[in-house]
Amino acid sequence: MLETASQALGLFPELEARKSGLPFWLFYLLLSAILLLLFINFLQNKNLRQKISFILAGPRRRLDKLRTEVQLRREIEKKEELLRELGKLAAGKKLKFPEVEDILSEIKLLEEESYRLQGLWHETYRNLERLKLEKRKNLAENSSSKGANSPSLDGQIKNLENEKKLLEDRILALNEQLNHYHLSIGRVVNKYRPDYEDLAFLYFQVDKAEKAINELETKLKNF
Repeated sequence: MLETASQALGLFPELEARKSGLPFWLFYLLLSAILLLLFINFLQNKNLRQKISFILAGPRRRLDKLRTEVQLRREIEKKEELLRELGKLAAGKKLKFPEVEDILSEIKLLEEESYRLQGLWHETYRNLERLKLEKRKNLAENSSSKGANSPSLDGQIKNLENEKKLLEDRILALNEQLNHYHLSIGRVVNKYRPDYEDLAFLYFQVDKAEKAINELETKLKNF
């Protein structure tokens, strides 16, 4: 069939040369027959069809792979968040496992420090807002007065703003460390799965996320 198509293609120059001497309907009839032979050859050539199909499907496959990778990252993040919540509840219940005894003691100290810093933050925030209100009142009373633009007042506001920022950074750092510890505890709790009603629903959600992760990882291997 390939040989027949090649021979038919070889007629193009001759047909072009003789087109002026042929009726138009005969020329287009021969051209249609040649195209029909090429189409039949394409239908019979399975490898050619597969190659063309693979090339055309390339962009769609890459987009599907990218979507699957995004879904996988979301499910992994979801599972880790569930494990952190599991660890947080377990720590609150004072559940003890040999692997995390030291962590539980450390968590207690970190939580106490976090509560202390949060108390300082609220006190600093209230003082800062009081000074800002005082400055606004001075400006409203007399914008040209010395008190309306007091260097001392401005300095106190700036110091409190810096102090508030430092407290926020320390609290965020403590929370980040607590999240890490809760995740470690959650993994251990999920391994042993003690029978508590408060934790049972989280076990179910973790299993659901784990199943989704396995399915997405299998799907990625097939790309």
